[in-house]
Amino acid sequence: MMMKLFNTSRLAQLLITMALGVTAHTVAAAELNIWVMATTEQQQQDMKDLLRPYLTKNPNLRVNVTVLQWESAWTKITAAAASGQGPDLLELGTTWVAAISSMGALEAISPQQQNELGGAKAFFPAVWSSTHRYDETKIYAIPWYAEARAAYYRTDVFKAAGINPRDAFANWGSFKQAMQKINGQVINGKKIAALGYPGKNDLNVVHNLAPWIWNAGGDLLSADKKKSAINSPEALQAINYYTSFAVEGLVPKAALEKDAVQIESDFFNGQYAVIFTGPWILKPLSTPKSKGGQLESVTAKNFSIAPYPAGLKGQQTLFAGSDLAIMKSSKNKEEAWKLLTYLVGREAQVSYAKMSWMLPTRLDAAYDPSLMSNVHYAEFVGQIKNGRHYPTIPGWGPLESVYLKNIGSMFDIVAGVKGTYSPLAIKKALDATANEANEVLAESQ
Repeated sequence: MMMKLFNTSRLAQLLITMALGVTAHTVAAAELNIWVMATTEQQQQDMKDLLRPYLTKNPNLRVNVTVLQWESAWTKITAAAASGQGPDLLELGTTWVAAISSMGALEAISPQQQNELGGAKAFFPAVWSSTHRYDETKIYAIPWYAEARAAYYRTDVFKAAGINPRDAFANWGSFKQAMQKINGQVINGKKIAALGYPGKNDLNVVHNLAPWIWNAGGDLLSADKKKSAINSPEALQAINYYTSFAVEGLVPKAALEKDAVQIESDFFNGQYAVIFTGPWILKPLSTPKSKGGQLESVTAKNFSIAPYPAGLKGQQTLFAGSDLAIMKSSKNKEEAWKLLTYLVGREAQVSYAKMSWMLPTRLDAAYDPSLMSNVHYAEFVGQIKNGRHYPTIPGWGPLESVYLKNIGSMFDIVAGVKGTYSPLAIKKALDATANEANEVLAESQ
């Protein structure tokens, strides 16, 4: 009887221990909320696949992923920043970090945490510059993935026109001459336009112009970041050069009514010899038609990648993308940091690059052999060494909206649907743009 009582007592102790273990297990579990942008065609599933290795190693962690649309994300994120009712971890466009950190909504990332990831030297310099305000050294985000721009051109068209691509993309003068020679060439019974770029209906209007302005020695802001420089002599020179392709018929006027996605589609269909865009079109160009791609197209079999033609002051390209940040309101900052560390690590960045065809921000990931084995990816990465980011000011969001609206309107002048085109008309439009931009900048100081 005593033995039975002893066994019963041992059993009770065991049951209590097991119960405490379950409780401890439950307490140890954590739940994280993360907001990310719709960058891939199936973002929710891709995030699930991307997180799987991490969650397998961390079975007590639950991650809830909310996918935001770029068009509405700014409103939702600023509302979360103002209320303190946001996710633990969130994706921010690289031009947004300065604004959201200035609202006091982001957790600063310590030097020790930065060192865990390899620090600034582990990342492309242009995207690392987006992790903090231009006038601060405190870091509030870590680069996750990047986009850059380069020229995609039809090798068969250049060959038929007797043009050496290296010479064509050497500088502004040689590029204009090449486009004049190519324009109207008949390839496979189809007349091809020299160059395709979108006009006012594209959300990337500022991105499309920035490299040309920089390469002319201009900028979008004054050196002290307090005034617009969109109407500076250098910016005017670049914009007049850029729009001259449409004015001279080297860019079809119909293109000016389209957005970037339509221009890319036209390039796939053989309408243009050259377009300037990002790495994401490598995905359709590498994907069979049976899976929705363009692999069997004439373009996919006859294209290569080149840098922006050099202006008088350089040969730069735009480097932007997205960073990851921890919200100050998070109750799970330690777990959020661990997850952030995983997502910006080499392995996860390589995996996400294969899903999205965006660029890794880590140098060791960007040059990973599994990515560089794609000859066109290697070509692209080889052309973007001179990447540059926008000035990291808190007021960039509203400033870009002003530029987008006004420069878009400028394309109506170029297309001849709003007054008569002239360099003077363009200057007046840009003067008006600068005035409105300066009002916005004054409010955000």
